[in-house]
Amino acid sequence: MPAERLDAMCAREKDGKTYWSRLGVAFPAKQGPGYTLYLDSIPASVDGQYKIMLMKPKPRDGGGAPAAGGNDDSDIPF
Repeated sequence: MPAERLDAMCAREKDGKTYWSRLGVAFPAKQGPGYTLYLDSIPASVDGQYKIMLMKPKPRDGGGAPAAGGNDDSDIPF
């Protein structure tokens, strides 16, 4: 059974909509409790902070990018 993967996501608000970007992935650490995070990009800081959310990936819908979970129903713009 493959290891449980989490997507590293960043949300950006613009014009009342939320846009999601996938920054990388996280896998359970081999050396004990915790996760190993692999980033392909880094979000821009907001007030000196970087916010990265680790979320369970949602199934693909017809070959597009996996949708991110969250508190709203916004579509991923990529």
